[in-house]
Formats: sequence, structure tokens, C-alpha cells
Amino acid sequence: MDKGNVIEGRPGSPSYAIGKLYVYERKTYRPPHITVEDTSVELKRFDKARQAAIDSLSIAYERTNERAGARNAEIFKAHTMLLKDEEYNARIINNILTDRMNAEWAVSEAGRYFYELFAALDDENVSAKATDIKDVTNKLIRLLTGTDNAPEINEPVILASPYLTPSELVQIKRENLKGIVMLEGSLYSHVVILARTVGIPVVLGVYMPESMTGHEAIIDGVSGQVFTDPDPELKDRYSLLIEEEARADSELKKYIGLETVTSYGRKVSLLANITSLDDAEYALECDSEGIGLTRTEFMFLGRDTLPTEEEHFNAYKEIVELCAGKSVVFRTLDLGSDKGGALLNLKQEENPALGKRGIRVSLTNRDIFMAQLKGILRAAAYGDVSVMYPMITSGGEILRIDHLMEKAMDELDSEGIPYGEVKQGIMIETPAAAMISDELAAMVDFFSIGTNDLTQFVLALDRQNRELAQFYNPMHEAVMRMIQMTVDNAHEEG
Repeated sequence: MDKGNVIEGRPGSPSYAIGKLYVYERKTYRPPHITVEDTSVELKRFDKARQAAIDSLSIAYERTNERAGARNAEIFKAHTMLLKDEEYNARIINNILTDRMNAEWAVSEAGRYFYELFAALDDENVSAKATDIKDVTNKLIRLLTGTDNAPEINEPVILASPYLTPSELVQIKRENLKGIVMLEGSLYSHVVILARTVGIPVVLGVYMPESMTGHEAIIDGVSGQVFTDPDPELKDRYSLLIEEEARADSELKKYIGLETVTSYGRKVSLLANITSLDDAEYALECDSEGIGLTRTEFMFLGRDTLPTEEEHFNAYKEIVELCAGKSVVFRTLDLGSDKGGALLNLKQEENPALGKRGIRVSLTNRDIFMAQLKGILRAAAYGDVSVMYPMITSGGEILRIDHLMEKAMDELDSEGIPYGEVKQGIMIETPAAAMISDELAAMVDFFSIGTNDLTQFVLALDRQNRELAQFYNPMHEAVMRMIQMTVDNAHEEG
């Protein structure tokens, strides 16, 4: 099977698409710097562009609210508020009246000023506005220069572009957008979250030249691969995957509202794994009985500063309140040098899977860990919350965690801040943890078995290495024995 040209990118939205490429190339544009005589003309141009932007964002809000819900549409409200912000507008107007700048220059300078101001602040609640300022400023400049046009797509295509804004995305008819390939963006950027919510496959980190327009392509949002000019056999393979995905979605919907019972008649809880509040909303729509794993890495990725205790609390509280009494499990930070390492100043390692990751990062960065623990404890005042620790290999690590948890509660007590009780559990994802699971079971409230990493470590193979995929077998007898041992020890402890 000839796979054609394979381009390795990053997964953005886990689904598949086959179709013709449409490359929307971005032209670099620098607004002209012109000293004007008649400032009234520039003021009118700015006011007209500002009103057009507000109108455009209002339409984008309504479309997004219909397609993906109010929460995903909030970004457009934030942008509208910025366009109405007195200080932002006053600086632009002053640039025109006092410095006699043309409107494009005045907007560009004001945007640069506020972007740098907010981006430099330590409070992430404030500095996060820098991205919004950049987006709004660019939109105003595009309107002033007549270049604020979404990609014109009149037939189903895979859209490739260096970047895409949320407002551009919602202007494209859903039936004409099979998938998206972008150079920029992250799992947690607004446009990627929006695409994921409405089921559009996305691959990130791939640049596509304009000459590829019209070429056939396959995008794999699960592996992060893009295949250009694929052969019929590869197309057939992905066509089957797309059909299976659609059939599975349709088939599963009939189980919503029913009890979750095994073929042996045993009732079990069906819990969801999530990476964001949007995932939690979708999980609850699909009748999840709670959240079994909240990957808190979303608090650390796609940013330049560490999250504060207040940010942890606010994010986790939203999830807990959304679940309205259903159980929520938060896994503490599980990053290593291969992902998110720059923010934590982690050195690149030859084998990150066996390096400084999981609980090892938390225990050697206590301030970061304490902020997260306190945020989780405070969120527990609003619902049924558990906390889970990754990559545990010894009882000594649990004792160190217990000490820090007590310290976190003492600090909250002294600050007069309310918090709730949390159950504490650990991930069993290393052979070391499985082998001493009898000892560990006596020290925690629950186990969660991480079969991906456990399989990798038991079988001594890198699960990210595609050449070893045929050897990666979670049902291997050695893996199953480890799991059985862990389950037996947990049940024995009660």
C-alpha cells in the first residue's frame, strides 16, 4: 500500500476526513503609517470598522451558540466587550487626533500597546486578554483594509491554512468543511475547541503550500498525520474508519438513559475522561455518570505563566458545579519534558516516559503542586471531588503527598477559606506500583489502572513508536496478571 506523501503533524480533533484540499494562504500585511491632515475622516473610518466588527461578532455568537452551545460562543462576547472598552477606544482615538495617525496605524499601535501590557502581567486572568486584544486588533485592521474575508468555500473540502480564527470558522458552512489542517494552534485554542465540539477533524503543526489546492488528501486527527495524493487502498481503509465512526456514534446513542450493566448482570459506573469544561459538557450530554479522570494539564498548556491557586479553583469549580452532584476525579499535573516542559523549566530528556514526569514533577516543584492541591480542595466545597496522583512507584511518595495535603488544608484554615473533603487515589501505571499494590491499597482510597503506560512498561516498548505497534498488546498475559493482582489487592483492602 502506497501512502503517498505522509506529513507528520499533531492531533487537534480526533476524527478522519478524505477530500480535496483548499489552501487559504495568509498574506503578510503591515498597515501603512500615514500622517493625515483630516483626522475626522480617520475617526469615521475607525468607527465604521468598529461597528462592522461588533455586528460580525454578534452573528458569530449566534451561529456558534446554535452549533456548539453558549459556552463556546463566549469568546465572541469577550471580543465585543473589548471593542466597546473605553480605554482601548480612547487610545485609538487619541492616536488619530493627537498624533494624526491614519486609522490602521492608530489601531495597530493601540493593539500593540495593550497586548504588551497585558502579556507582561503575572496574573493570568488578566494576561490572557492579550490574545483577545491581538485577535480584535487584527480584525479591525482587516476591516479597515477590506481584507476581512473568511475563506470562500462553496463545496466540501479540507481547509488548510497557517491559522484560522473562530469567527472565520463559523462563517463556513459545516457541510463544506470536511476537516482542517493548520500550522498554528494548540489543543486548547478557541478555534480547535470549537472544531472539536462540532466534530470537525483537525491536524496541527502542518504547513501546506498554496500549490496543493485541489490535491486529494486524508487527514487523521487521531495520529496527527496528513496523507496527500493517497492511493485507492489507503482511501478505502480510511473510508471504512469514517463509516465505522459514524456507525458507532449512531449505535451508541440508543444506550443513553439506560443503566450500565455488564453481560454478567453486574452494574458498573460509566465515567468519562475529560481535558476541559467543554469535554465535561459533552460527557454529561452522553449520559456520563460522572468524571473518572480530569486531565488537569489543560491548566498548564498553551500559556507562558504558571496557573495560580485562584485559576485552579475557578476552573475546577466550574467542572464540579456543572456535574451537579456527580463525582469528579481530578488527576494532578502529569507533564514531562516532552510536553509542557518549557513552562516548568524541564530539561529535554532522551526518554521522557522514564524521566521527570507525573508526581516526580509535582514533588520537586512544591509551590506549583500546592497551588493545585489548594485549588482542588476549594472546589471540593461545591461537590463530590476526588484527587488522583500519577506515576506513583512507592509508599514513600504517598507519605510526602499526605504531608503536603495536610499543609494545604492548614493554610486554607489559617486564611479562612472554605474547602471540602477529598478522597485520594493513585494511578497504577508502573510495574513497581502493581507489585506493591497490597501496600499502596492501605494508604489510599482508590486505584485507577492506567493500562496504556502499564502495558508500555511491562512489555518494554515505546507505545509512541509506530514501528512497534504490532507488539503493543494490552491483553498480553503479563499485563493481565498485573491488573488482576492489583484488583485483588484493592478488593482485599476493601
